[in-house]
Amino acid sequence: MPKVSPKKSARKSAKKKPGRRLGLFCLFLFVAATLAAGFYFMVLYPGKPPGLPLPTLSGQAKKKPLHQEVEPQPTPLYEEPALPHQAPPVATHSKKPEKKPLPGRPLVAIVIDDMGYRQNTGKALLALDLPLSFAFLPFTPFSEELQQEAQARGRDILLHLPLEPMNPKANPGPGALSTAMDPEAMKARFHEDLQAVPKAIGVNNHMGSRFTANSVAMRTLLALVRTRGLFFLDSMTAANSVAYDLAIAMGVKTEHRTVFLDNDQNPDKIMAQIDLLIRLAGEHGQAVGIGHPYPATVEALRRYQSQLRTRTEMVGVSRLVH
Repeated sequence: MPKVSPKKSARKSAKKKPGRRLGLFCLFLFVAATLAAGFYFMVLYPGKPPGLPLPTLSGQAKKKPLHQEVEPQPTPLYEEPALPHQAPPVATHSKKPEKKPLPGRPLVAIVIDDMGYRQNTGKALLALDLPLSFAFLPFTPFSEELQQEAQARGRDILLHLPLEPMNPKANPGPGALSTAMDPEAMKARFHEDLQAVPKAIGVNNHMGSRFTANSVAMRTLLALVRTRGLFFLDSMTAANSVAYDLAIAMGVKTEHRTVFLDNDQNPDKIMAQIDLLIRLAGEHGQAVGIGHPYPATVEALRRYQSQLRTRTEMVGVSRLVH
């Protein structure tokens, strides 16, 4: 076997050393780069699971704390239609149930409350060529005379029943029913009031914001109304009245007021309310207005009666109860 001289071995080793050094240097750079990258991710994105793409600066999502409770969205009001025997919630005002417009002119009834105290305006309203309905307070000085004239003219007559108001200082007048009455006392008082308006075919409330919001008291009263074969018109003196709903549930014929006509005793303002009544009747097929024996109401109805006759079919309120 030939021998290799020491000089030739030294020259071969010298040729191999630069390649090894380059490889070691590259390995060092790779390790350093890996460590630097790891340090970079650990510091800038702690807790970031490996293998997921990092968010860009332009589209970086907002962080949400863990276990954050989501605030429930409120349920929209009036989302579901009213049940067949359920009036819509009285939230904003006494909105009538949706009814399809009837063919022809809409039906309008106007009830004149508080009859019996004012003789002249009462007679003036009875003399109008309009089929108005009249609600008489019990135990009033001109009630008997005006009732006879209303009956002779074929007008609907109602007992304008005094009921307990929310304000204890407000006086509903003689014959008033209160929520504190037991059923027997209420029955006796109701019988007396009805005797004072013997030709009444229906009942509506005078005042009564406390009474009509009390379901126990209203159940007792409506049972008496049903026994007499009368209907109940809710004057809607309180937004939280339960009278209309209970009357339907108990099988009592009922309706409720759509518009008060004369809170502002100005003929022009009253005519604007009558126009509103006609428009609502056109939307729903029928509507009920309530006025009072004021001179301004007489004047407004006298000036607007031709429009009432041409734009609507005026009827007694008994035509609108259901």
